[in-house]
Amino acid sequence: MSLEPAVIAVDLGGTNVRLALVTRRGEIRARWERGTATMPDQESLIRVLAADLQSYGEAAGSRNLEVLAAGVGVPGRVLPQEGRVVFSPNVPALNDCPLVPRLKELVDWPIFLENDANLFALGEHWLGAGQGVPHLLGITLGTGVGGGLILNGRLWSGTQGTSAEVGHMSLDSEGERCHCGNWGCLETLASATWTVAWVKKQLAQGASSWLRELYESDPESLGGEALVVAARQGDPLAGRAFERVGRSLGVAIANVVHLLGLAHVVIGGRFARAWELFELPLKQELHRRLTLFPKEAVQVSPARLGDDAGLMGAARLAWDALGEG
Repeated sequence: MSLEPAVIAVDLGGTNVRLALVTRRGEIRARWERGTATMPDQESLIRVLAADLQSYGEAAGSRNLEVLAAGVGVPGRVLPQEGRVVFSPNVPALNDCPLVPRLKELVDWPIFLENDANLFALGEHWLGAGQGVPHLLGITLGTGVGGGLILNGRLWSGTQGTSAEVGHMSLDSEGERCHCGNWGCLETLASATWTVAWVKKQLAQGASSWLRELYESDPESLGGEALVVAARQGDPLAGRAFERVGRSLGVAIANVVHLLGLAHVVIGGRFARAWELFELPLKQELHRRLTLFPKEAVQVSPARLGDDAGLMGAARLAWDALGEG
């Protein structure tokens, strides 16, 4: 019996590394996960990841699958043509790492590399909320704000390892200094990290909120999840925080729409699970800002693939590189 072709998709994050066997139709036939902390330095990361790839490639046979390639998504600045990670703030072991050349010495099939936010957009375009549209902006909300672009049905990678960095568009020239070194980035206004920091600043200045007791007893436990719960229960400060997130996203999306003329935006990531809390202010601000593009033509929607968007994007990356997408 002939084996069905498959690829291994890898989503390498700051907390976990997730791998999956994915068919040409986008079916996940098996998945695995390990903690990123088990690979604390570059040498161990390459050795362990290569061993996992090789092991799972061999395991594919028992599922009547044959692995042809692997697609790998990582956070940070990457040079896909070189297969090199330049900088990865959440996975320091990847900094200045020739990931693909090193892995190819230990693995039997080709490997393809991309930024994880780009692969989020690619996954949602393939099988998610952006399926079938020619142009798409994908935005991920979490520790930071990431972005990916699909133009004319293809992933736009840009040059120098930088593209679709919507999180580092300046929205306030006199705003907070972002971790990237710029001022007033969208990330400082819409990410979970910076939104929690804004709430804590308001509490320190005496703002009224049900979160005050938690803030005063254990400030570190006041995170994104607590903020979402408070907002859903009607807390005024948490509600203002998500209004701020929505308005900031609306401004940024209007800028991209005016620049590129695209009409579809998909928003995902763990912080985006609070979609219903910022959807209205986002769309109100977006429509207010869209002066040169028909408001009714722009569709902004939540992601459909959840945590699998990056895996699906990594699989699609591999299939496209093999010429079988």
